[in-house]
Amino acid sequence: MLSSRAKPVSTQTRHFILMPDGGIREFTAEQAARVAAGAGKMPEFADRSLRYLQITVVEEEEEEDIKVATAGAAIKFDHDGRLAEAGPIDMSDGPINSFEHETCVQWALRELPAGSITYH
Repeated sequence: MLSSRAKPVSTQTRHFILMPDGGIREFTAEQAARVAAGAGKMPEFADRSLRYLQITVVEEEEEEDIKVATAGAAIKFDHDGRLAEAGPIDMSDGPINSFEHETCVQWALRELPAGSITYH
């Protein structure tokens, strides 16, 4: 939660699907919204259970801070590639490992100036 004195300059949310073969696919906020609302489909994921990682990056003006929040989920698609289910990651799906997590975070931060990032 942001304090009352720190005002966000920008907030960006990135969306990633983690593939069983180790691949990572980013998709746009518009695609994510359409799929979540049931108005869009991703036929390439038909009849599949996958892991999803959302990265939110908030840049704050007064604090000159960059905050990163992540959230993961297990998602299932129906035979047409529409989102059928989303929920907590089950151990049968495999957890999001540190390599996948770090790769997605670094990708989400890639456009920021290198000197502006300090890891805590």
